[in-house]
Amino acid sequence: MKFTIKQINEIIGGKVLGDCNLLITGVSSIENSDEGDISFIKNEKFVNKVFETNASAIVSHRPIEETEKTLIIVDNPFLAFTKLLKVISDQKQQRPRIIHPSATISKESTIGNNISIGANVVIEGNTQIGNNVTIYPNTFIGASCKIGDDSIMYPNVTIREEVTIGKRVIIQSGASIGDDGFGYLQIKGKHVKIPQVGTIEIGDDVAIGSNVTIARAALNKTVISSGVKIDNHSHIAHNVFIGEDTMLIAYAKLAGGVRIGKNVMIAEDVGVTDHVKIDDNCMVGAASNVYKSLKAGSVVWGSPAKPVTLEKRIQVLIKKLPDIYKKIKDS
Repeated sequence: MKFTIKQINEIIGGKVLGDCNLLITGVSSIENSDEGDISFIKNEKFVNKVFETNASAIVSHRPIEETEKTLIIVDNPFLAFTKLLKVISDQKQQRPRIIHPSATISKESTIGNNISIGANVVIEGNTQIGNNVTIYPNTFIGASCKIGDDSIMYPNVTIREEVTIGKRVIIQSGASIGDDGFGYLQIKGKHVKIPQVGTIEIGDDVAIGSNVTIARAALNKTVISSGVKIDNHSHIAHNVFIGEDTMLIAYAKLAGGVRIGKNVMIAEDVGVTDHVKIDDNCMVGAASNVYKSLKAGSVVWGSPAKPVTLEKRIQVLIKKLPDIYKKIKDS
C-alpha cells in the first residue's frame, strides 16, 4: 500500500496535525509498528504508547503536543481506522471482473454488471445475480436463487435452490446455505424423512462465517434478518427466525423453530432448544444452554441458562463444595 496522509484523511475524515504529504506504506498496531506505518490509539489509556511506537503517523482522539509524529484527529479513532482497513482490504482482495471460462452458468439465469465469477462455479437455472457480485471458485448456486448487489461468496460455498440473499452479504468459505432441515417421523421404529420444501431468506449486510450451516424450512422459510453476523461453525436449523443486528459467536447452535429478536448477543458454543423464543436485546453467556424462552433484555449464563448474577453465585458455591464436604465429614 502507498497512501499520503492527505489521502488517508480523505478516507477517514479527520484533522491533520503534521505533514500532509508524508507517505504511508503500512498499517499496524501501536505496539508492533515500523517506520512508514500508520497506527491508532483507542483512548486516553494508550497515549503513552505514542512515545514508544515506531509508527510514522497516529490516528488519535486528541492532539498530543509532546510528540512530533503526524497525527490525524478524529472523534472515534478505532472506527476511523476501520474505514482505512476496509479500503486496504478491498484492494488486496480485488478480483478480475470476468467470468472464468470453466464456470457453468445456466442460460435461464441472469447475471448483473461488473461481475467476478471464478473457476468451476456452477449457477443453475432461473437464478438472478445482482451487480458487483464476487463469486470465488468452486461455489455452487442452485436453481431459482436471488443474490443481491455487492455480495461476496468465498470458495466452496454451497447455496441450494430457492434461497434469497440480500445486498452486501458476505459468505465465507465452506458455508452451506439451504441444506435440508433435520426432520424425521418415527414410524414403527423407523425414521421417515419429512421433505423440506421451504426456503431461506437472508437480508442485507449479513455476514456468514466459514462452515456455517443454515437449513431451509420444512414449510415457509428460515429468516436471517438484515445486519445479522454469524461466526464460524454455527448451525441454524429449519424454520429459525433471527432478528436484525443479532450476533452469533462461533459454534452457536439454534434448534428448529427458534425465534431470536433484534440486537441479541449469543456467545460461543451456546445451544438453544427447539421453539424457544429469545426476545430483543438479550445476552447469552458462553457455553450456555437455553431451554426456556427469555424476556427482552435478559442477561443469562449457564446450563440451564439462568440470570447471570445467580449463576455467578452458584459457581462460587461450587468452588466451596470440597471444603463444605470436608467439614460435614469431619463433624
